[in-house]
Amino acid sequence: MKFPITFEEFKSDPSKAIMFLLLVVVSVLYIRTENQSKSINDRCEARLLECEAKLEKLSKQLKTQDSLCSALVTEITLYKKLGKI
Repeated sequence: MKFPITFEEFKSDPSKAIMFLLLVVVSVLYIRTENQSKSINDRCEARLLECEAKLEKLSKQLKTQDSLCSALVTEITLYKKLGKI
């Protein structure tokens, strides 16, 4: 691999070489950050889908329990009116 700047050029103007190295480092860090962000996003998306499925299941159970409680309250009210309780 041949670098775009030679050692002789580096000796004559080290600021250009340092700028080049900084550009390479910033580019590598940017790419790494983007890959990490995508990975985290994918994990969060999977977890969100899992939580939504659990929420839907619990909502159905809550509706069932609410209906059962409503039926029991109606039955108890009816028994009270009939004087059986």
